Amino acid sequence: MNGRGEALGGGHHHLVPGAPDDPLRRVAQVRAGIPQPLGGVLLAPDDPLRHLEFLDTITTKRTQVMFNSLIRQCVFLVLTFLILTLISYLILMQDPLNAELMTPHFYSGYFHYLVRLIQGDLGISYNGGEALKSTIFTVLPPTLELCFCAILLATLFGIPLGLIGAIYPANFIGKTIRTLSAVGLSLPVFWIAPILLYFSAINAWEISAIGQYNLLYEIKPISGFPIIDVWFVEAPYRIKIIQNVLQHLALPTLVLTILPTMEIVRLVQQRAEFIFQQNYVKVASTRGWSKFSVLRKYVLRNTLPLLIPHTTRLFTLVITQCMLVENTLGWPGIGRWLIDAVTQQDYNSISAGIITIGLCIIIIKVASESLIFILDPLNKKGWHAR
Repeated sequence: MNGRGEALGGGHHHLVPGAPDDPLRRVAQVRAGIPQPLGGVLLAPDDPLRHLEFLDTITTKRTQVMFNSLIRQCVFLVLTFLILTLISYLILMQDPLNAELMTPHFYSGYFHYLVRLIQGDLGISYNGGEALKSTIFTVLPPTLELCFCAILLATLFGIPLGLIGAIYPANFIGKTIRTLSAVGLSLPVFWIAPILLYFSAINAWEISAIGQYNLLYEIKPISGFPIIDVWFVEAPYRIKIIQNVLQHLALPTLVLTILPTMEIVRLVQQRAEFIFQQNYVKVASTRGWSKFSVLRKYVLRNTLPLLIPHTTRLFTLVITQCMLVENTLGWPGIGRWLIDAVTQQDYNSISAGIITIGLCIIIIKVASESLIFILDPLNKKGWHAR
């Protein structure tokens, strides 16, 4: 930076939220009466006209960024949905019984299929003739329960380990954490799940359980998630039911937690090490700031938001592993249901399952992008790992 606060050199300049050149921070400084550069001219605290011009510039830029982001997100959603429905329609056409949907030509059949999807009509299953819409609402909550629990545990374990590895990068602890994160990402989940089930069974561990809970217990489906519905059970042995649900949830959650934990450790450690190398962090350290103060003031603020753009990737990683874990541990989720549909060549169920999983990923993507925009409306690309 030169004396006027302008970036030296060409190329794209990534702003670090909380850093001295953050536009939102500059707005706060203007309101506090701190001089700010505008167009190469230093704004004096007693120049209200310049201050208003500066605030108007920031407001106009923010409005333009919001509008462009909204248009981009809408285009992304429409294109993704069309590609997803096209893949689902092509799978549906693999069944000779559905060939009549293509008459008189492919486009008319696809259009009618698209209208049915928008109306919420997923068709019926060939095995049993049940409505696929009700089946999806039955098998989807158990899978989402596993995914959310696994991502929550991965966040609780991954962030502290990544920060520890960044604080001590050169000693044994930092190198060990970096090695474990690399090795953990290559572990095959389909191999870990049966091994853990075997060891827990021969050692008589309480977590050696198959399914969501013991079917002798009656849990009224309210939300579809047994971990939530169990708290509404009116029975004298409710504590036993809660314990049974947690025991069944423990093993598949621990297996699914491994890969996202290692990914979060890698992301947090990489970003935290980059922040520790910045000049403003080094200056704070030379002024006598403690490690805790540096972590709280600079590292955490510039590291934790990094996980938000990767939420979709972590969710996709977990939900794909769910298919193997559910089939191994007898979890009644959408992954096991899809594998059974593939085995039985039920193309209607396969098509509906792909649409459902795709929509879940799209919803997570939209939520994460919206949160990124709320946290950093002027520089959305600055959060990604370098």
